[in-house]
Amino acid sequence: MHRGARGDMIEVFKILHGYYDPECVPYLKPSSYTSTRGNDKKLFKLYCRLDVRKYCFTARVVSNWNALPSDVVNSPSISAFKNRLDKFWKSQEVIYNYKADFTS
Repeated sequence: MHRGARGDMIEVFKILHGYYDPECVPYLKPSSYTSTRGNDKKLFKLYCRLDVRKYCFTARVVSNWNALPSDVVNSPSISAFKNRLDKFWKSQEVIYNYKADFTS
């Protein structure tokens, strides 16, 4: 996970919850796939063959967003989202921090 992942997730939250003018933001396509894991606002992940597209915002954020639980994604405000995101990622330290001590 790159350093700006938290900022990316905040921007995705703002885009999906209508904080920006819809004509000025990148289109994030909702996924029609429903599963029992993750959240109910999953995004469709496009296949990217070239690196130019692979590191674009709309392709970069999908995996991280889809991995978030519903209580984080469905937060009532931006500040609640930030708090819940930080709390969730802190509980996932081994996944998101390669330097984490997982022997204790």
